[in-house]
Amino acid sequence: MRIAIALGLACFVTSGCKPKAGPETQLKAESLVDKKSVADRELAHLGKMVFESFITGKIDHLQPYTLWGIPEPKLFAGMKQVYMVDARITSARIRTITAINRTAAHTNELKKLEAFLGNPTVEFEHMKTPLKMEMTALRQQHESVFRTHSGDGNPAWGKAAASIVVRPGTYLATPLPEGAVDILFSAGDRSYQLKLNNCVKLPGHGWVLGADLEFVDLAAQAAAEREWSDDFPASQVRATEEKKQLLVNFTGSDWSPPCIALHRKVLRTKGFLDFAEGRYVLVTVDFPRNRPQAGNLRQANQILSQEYDVQSFPTVLILEANGTEVHRVSDYNGTPPSQFIQSLKKNPKK
Repeated sequence: MRIAIALGLACFVTSGCKPKAGPETQLKAESLVDKKSVADRELAHLGKMVFESFITGKIDHLQPYTLWGIPEPKLFAGMKQVYMVDARITSARIRTITAINRTAAHTNELKKLEAFLGNPTVEFEHMKTPLKMEMTALRQQHESVFRTHSGDGNPAWGKAAASIVVRPGTYLATPLPEGAVDILFSAGDRSYQLKLNNCVKLPGHGWVLGADLEFVDLAAQAAAEREWSDDFPASQVRATEEKKQLLVNFTGSDWSPPCIALHRKVLRTKGFLDFAEGRYVLVTVDFPRNRPQAGNLRQANQILSQEYDVQSFPTVLILEANGTEVHRVSDYNGTPPSQFIQSLKKNPKK
């Protein structure tokens, strides 16, 4: 998930632009490979420093390696540069759209971008307060992970040896380069993962941790995953036998940010699973883009989405065992498990 850009810039992708063949293209490709190699080393070092901070349980030790920990003058200078480059790129893309094909959204966006580029110093002043608020929210999220999973009362992380893995897909072709790091470690007989889901490289600064620091108990996660089935007909049989309803999650598990957030923040948590036990048979109807899926399952899921008129992901349905829909919850905006459970309790049958 990218750090939000205050301009709310839209991405309009143009087509038909192909690089010229020849030595120049080859040199550029090699240069990009070199940059990725450097970025991977830098991200691995960031992961090491974040882990060393985590095992102390002290948020001040993490601060130098975070976006919110960058001194405000340097943060503002870097983000202003990011906004300006994004504004130039996006406005240029909109201008490539012929006037007859531009929508009102294109026109309004272009006016906003041109106003910003016309006087970026003045316009950026209006962005400083929202940016500071976002940095406060980032710190609070990181503090929550530290408070819950490190420090006093938690396992002896100081004895843990970590394996640092930089995820494939580091994205450098942006004013705010992005990457992600996974830190795997063990304590006692349990294994854990510290996920740096959003690392960024601010202009004039090195790689830092941005949004979304996540701690995962791998054994608990595996147990939670086993509660969900992707076999809809078999789940109907089970629901009939156990006199339960079906809770069906229509999701894009590996590409939709709201789906990923719902899964991580609600559906695999102990609080949700405790609530669901005795009430529902849990079913996942997934539409992945980057993960292999059997052709017959893909086809069956497509039929289900059409049958229940699922227009957006995530969509959670409560069904009777015979397939009759009794309740629907669409989209997810980050609410905690307790609130999501309350939305399910609107189900008149429960």
